[in-house]
Formats: sequence, structure tokens, C-alpha cells
Amino acid sequence: MYRIILIDDEPLILAGIASLICWEEHDCCIVGKATNGHAAIDLILEARPDIVITDIRMPVMNGLELIEACKEKNCEFAFIFLTNMEDFQLAKQAVHLGAVDYLVKLDLQPQTLIQALERAKEHCSRMESHHNKELYTLLLKDNQKQLERNYFSQLIFHPSDPELPSNPEIDARYESMYLILFQMKPEQILFGQAEAYDFSFISNQLLDVISGIGARYFSSHTILAPQKDTMLLVVSPKPESDSEKSLSEFCAKVNAAIGTYFALTALFGISQKRNNPLKLSDAYLEAQSALEHCYYDSSLRIVFYKSQYSRIKQPAQREFNINFLKKSMSAAVLENESQDLKEIFYELSDLFAQYKPDKTQAVSACINIYSYLHDLLQNESGKDNVFPYSIDIAEQLSQLGSLDDILLWLNSFCEKICAMLTDRKEKRSDKFVYMAKRYIHEHYREKLTLSEIAEYLKISPGYLSSSFSRYMNQTVSDYIAEVKIEHAKELIDSGQYLIYEIADQLGFENAYYFSKVFKKVTGMAPKNYECWRKLNQT
Repeated sequence: MYRIILIDDEPLILAGIASLICWEEHDCCIVGKATNGHAAIDLILEARPDIVITDIRMPVMNGLELIEACKEKNCEFAFIFLTNMEDFQLAKQAVHLGAVDYLVKLDLQPQTLIQALERAKEHCSRMESHHNKELYTLLLKDNQKQLERNYFSQLIFHPSDPELPSNPEIDARYESMYLILFQMKPEQILFGQAEAYDFSFISNQLLDVISGIGARYFSSHTILAPQKDTMLLVVSPKPESDSEKSLSEFCAKVNAAIGTYFALTALFGISQKRNNPLKLSDAYLEAQSALEHCYYDSSLRIVFYKSQYSRIKQPAQREFNINFLKKSMSAAVLENESQDLKEIFYELSDLFAQYKPDKTQAVSACINIYSYLHDLLQNESGKDNVFPYSIDIAEQLSQLGSLDDILLWLNSFCEKICAMLTDRKEKRSDKFVYMAKRYIHEHYREKLTLSEIAEYLKISPGYLSSSFSRYMNQTVSDYIAEVKIEHAKELIDSGQYLIYEIADQLGFENAYYFSKVFKKVTGMAPKNYECWRKLNQT
């Protein structure tokens, strides 16, 4: 059933046309009527008719203007114009706009209207056929692209499969191939930014941009396995082009485009040329190796793999351990000494620069430091949230492209912590808490009591107790126990002392009470801890 809309500024004409024929007998139905162009546009957008029959002359907006406005809004329908004899020139313009017929109102007969409707219905059928053909072409193109993606994915990621695919048609389109592996990242990532970059949100737009640029530089290209911030392309440069130049220009154009539209930058690793599709797995390793050079040298953006390159030897066999810095970090935080903490971070940066850990190791070390200081400062600030940013640190760090980026992030984290320590040091409200903690760390070998510490600070035991509990979220006694037991573990680890000797050195009344406190803090007795440490050292 074809949907019809009638438009005329004379209600009698509308009524006359509506009653001129039995519309249902001709597989048509009237779904709306309008008396002016503006109302007609709203009606057309809402009803989405197949055929529009409209007067050519109307006030405010005539029929020609109405059709042009509908076309601007991507409305597609067959249309028939109603005209008077003196509107013949306008009728000619209507035909140029694509009208299937025009009807003279004074001579309008049922048969004339039926003939015009048949022409309009034929036009609708042609439009539908055209759309179906376009849709079929698009589906065919999508299927071809998917076939290419599956073919190359199998060759690259599953080269040992005994039933590797063969597709001479695809091979003919990719006579010479390069693999481009590139990682995108925000232009700058610092600690404290609101959240990690959401690549999934822009993935479709990214694919469109990259594919559009690729079509200008390559005779064929396929985008494989886009994963968050990383993409892999199989490209075949145009035969007449300088391959290396066109590859460089493509990467530069992609970098410029994603910088403009998405505030991103990218690092590119490009393999050697391959003529044999069975060698694409080797090309993938080359592209990875080239991209790794960008990680270690932040000045590089586009790296071509050269035959003299070898895969970068990663120090994965050696542990990149930064735990030895934690004790001095803890002391700096305890004393609110921001300068001391900066010196520790300088030492950490020197270790990164000297050791050159791979990305996994570097990210792991940053998370380790972040977690340690976060927990330490959270405990000391009680209910206050030291880090008011809801960020996923691991996700954010994974988006960093080079070792220099990681060091920049680490420096921004240090600045945040040091600013907080400086602020805390200047506050009078928690001064006595820090003085009490300092006294405990300096006198942990003695038998410490709340009254003794309060007397030293020249404040009442009650004030010290309430202040300490409020800022530390634990009692003075619990904190004393934790400090003593930390030192007890060091003495046990040394293997030089018996349990009763350690208890005596740390100011406990006897070994029994020491064991009781040790178990409360650690969850195990000193003897069990000693055995556990020996097992973990073997």
C-alpha cells in the first residue's frame, strides 16, 4: 500500500482530489493532508510518505521550495505537482527537480490522476531497486573486507596452523605488503587526570578516519585486530609510488588527523616489505620490534624495521625491584619532608633511566609505588581522601607510549604527593600526631605508654588519644605495636637473635606478651613467621 500526502492551500481542492478516485483500488491510501508548506514539512517528516501530491503555488512556501527543503532533510518520495495553466514555467522547473508528473487542476480527471499515480509508483519501485542495489554493494564490500581480515589474521597470528588458508584473489590485490603497527595515546598523561582515555567511544570514527586516509595512499589496505589504543594494518602501496615515502606520509597524516579530531598522538612501527603472505608472521615481529624502539626513544614517531635490527633484548629475566626505597619513602612521609621524598623519586627516575625496564616492568613499578604511598597516606589522613581523583591507574599507565612518558607521569605523581606533604606540615591541627609518631619511631626499643608520650609533648593524654585516633584511624597503642613488630620482623629476618632476646630489645615485659602482640599484628606467632620466612627464602 503506497502512502499518499495531499498538499494544497485550498481546502475544496484537497477535498475534491481526495474523493476523485477510490485510492485503495489502486493500492494507495491517504495518510495526511496539509494546507501550507511549513505544515507539510512536519507532516512529511512524521509520516514518511511514498508519494506527495502538492500545489505548486502556495503562500509562505511554494511547492518547489517545499520539495527542495525536503531533499535537504534527506526525505525521498515520488512527487506530483498540481498547477494552473499560467504556472507552466513553474511546472517545467518542477520536472527539473524530479517531479514524475504535473496535473492541471481545471482539467483533472480520475483517469489522469490514476495515470500519474502509476508513474509515481514506478518511480518508487526504481528508488527501492536502487537502494537495494546500493545495500547489496555495501554488503558485498563489507563481506570482502571481513574475508580479508580473517585471511590475514590467520596468516599473522596462527602461522603454525597446518591448514593455512589460500586466497589467490586477495594475494593478487596485495602483491607487496607492509605491516604497520601503531599505538595511540593522549598527547599528555599526568597523574590526577580525571580518567583514562576511552578509545571504545571513538573506535568507529577512528576506523573511518584511518581507512579514508589509507584509501588515498594504498591500492589495498586492511585494518586488523583493533584493540583499544593499538591497531595493525596490512597495506599494499600503489605500484607507482615510493613505498617508504608513501608509508611515512600516511603515518604523518594519521597523526595529524587523530591529533585534530581526538587530541591523540601515535607511534608507528613498520615492517619490511613482504611479497609472500606466508611470511606475514615474521613481518608482525618486525613491526613490534620497530614500535619498541619508539618506547625507548621518545623522539621517534615512525620507525621502519631494518634488516640489521634485532629484537630488542628485554631484561625480563632480571627483577626490577624498587621495594628497597619504601622504607625511606615511609620516613619522608612520616616527617612530612617533601624534599626528602623528591630526592627518593630522583633516585627512582635514575634507576628507570639506567635500567631501562620494559613497559610491563615500568608500569608495574609505578603501580607498586602508587599503591604503597596511597595506602600509607590514606591511613594517616583518616577519613580524608588523599587522592580525590577517581582514576584507574593501571589503565592510565598502559596508555603511555614511551619510557619518557612514564617518567613524566611519575614526576607528576611526586609533585602531587610533595604538595600534599608541604600542606600537611604547615597545618597546626595534626602537629602533635606527627610529633608523637616521631617520638615512637625514635624510642621503639623502650616500654612506651600514652601518658609518657603526652607528657613529652606537654599535652593531656586524652587530647593526644582523640587527636591520634581521628587522624590515624587507630589508637596510639596499636600504632606502637605496629612499629615494634615491624622492627621485630627485621630482627627475626637477620637470624641473629632468639625470640626472648628480641622481646627484650623491643621493651616487652616478656616473650609471652611479645608473641601475643606479634600474632595480633601479623596473624601468626613469631616462630611461625620465622619458619614462613625460611620457606620463602629457599
